[in-house]
Amino acid sequence: MEKWRYLNLSLMGRIATIKMNILPKMLFLFQTIPILRSPQLFKNWNKDLAKFIWQGKKPRIKLLNLTDEKKRGGFGLPDLKLYYEASTMVWIKDWSNLKKTKILTLEGFDLRGGWHSYLWYDRKRIEKSFGNHFIRSALIKTWEKYKNRIYQKTPLWVSPLEAIQRRELAWEKWPTYKDVLQKVNGNYTLKNQEEINKTFKNVSWFQYRQLKESFNKDKIIGFMEKESFWDKIIHLEKKETARIYKVLLEWSTETEMVKDCMTKWASNIGHPIKMEDWERNWNKRLKYTYAYELKENWYKMMYRWYLTPQKLARCYKNLQNNCWKCETQEGSFFHMWWSCKIAKKFWTKIHGKIQEILGIKFQMKPEYFLLGMPDFEMDLSKDILFNYLVTAARMIYAKNWKLKEIPQIEDWFLKLLDIMNMDILTQYLKRNQGLPKKSADWTLLKEYFK
Repeated sequence: MEKWRYLNLSLMGRIATIKMNILPKMLFLFQTIPILRSPQLFKNWNKDLAKFIWQGKKPRIKLLNLTDEKKRGGFGLPDLKLYYEASTMVWIKDWSNLKKTKILTLEGFDLRGGWHSYLWYDRKRIEKSFGNHFIRSALIKTWEKYKNRIYQKTPLWVSPLEAIQRRELAWEKWPTYKDVLQKVNGNYTLKNQEEINKTFKNVSWFQYRQLKESFNKDKIIGFMEKESFWDKIIHLEKKETARIYKVLLEWSTETEMVKDCMTKWASNIGHPIKMEDWERNWNKRLKYTYAYELKENWYKMMYRWYLTPQKLARCYKNLQNNCWKCETQEGSFFHMWWSCKIAKKFWTKIHGKIQEILGIKFQMKPEYFLLGMPDFEMDLSKDILFNYLVTAARMIYAKNWKLKEIPQIEDWFLKLLDIMNMDILTQYLKRNQGLPKKSADWTLLKEYFK
């Protein structure tokens, strides 16, 4: 990161750098030597990443929001701790499905019980040698962290015989609960020995009694009927790490479904903004363009990125909290962007010009211009164009953020021409490369300029 530190990269550019340059190297380490047990190491790495992203300055967006998925309004920054846990769970997957017998024999050469006895029956509390192995102890720690979240009842992939007699029998294929149980009147019951012997001929009367004893214990808490995500993972042969990470990330960010900034926007605007409106922006409108500069502007607005006089006055006692433009009222975020009488002049002009360009009439609401959330009827081409028009207005206003003067309409026109030309060029390049393109219809804007 030291080589990239002083490059003039945007916020999203720095996050992309971490994804492309740092994550693959870390994943290689996580997947080959998963022996990390101290959370302090991940805290130190997060501090280093934060220094790189924020260039040594105080972070303006919470780490949890940075690591959240883009479809939930996050930036998609890799969470190294979750990637490590996802990599360890891939090892646990082999312990669960028991397919790689040679590797499992090598890993458990000194164990007295089967792998399922440690995964489900907590045998490691009795057999301390399991935890003395530095790799096994790190892996089982991750499994125990998520075990109760994944399963509240006994999973059907558990094999009681493997748990009890792995060393004595050394079978290549073990009967699981899914193989030996049947449902009668809505309840699971154990099949008789003759039915089990049709598939597993080496199950003797003694092993059947062991199965029955384990079944009587496990049926107290019951058996999982619905298939969990882990039941799907243990049958995968590729992309396991990515799929596990996706689920772990969803669990770690579930407390941030409604972000602080969303609550503040609703308070400023004076009415709640529906989650579906936010999701439409995250999953649809952000995909109208390939340009990171435009996407980043929308993210900055959503997360209320810009430092206001109000915030700076709290940090530095010698500064005034008055608005930089009107110089009379307190410069809060919403005031600086919308309710200031000088800012209102700028947005009134933009409002009139957009109505002329699109040929439609609509009210002047802050959510339309600041968040790009129109609630009036438009076809797709006008919706895309409206998104470009208000984004260009926000970008030139942000350039005059600390100035008393507001941007001129001519500045807005120049920014629109710049965006239009780049979009047309991008479409041309994508078509030549045979890649799907996000096309925008600039006809209305071209006609207006004529």
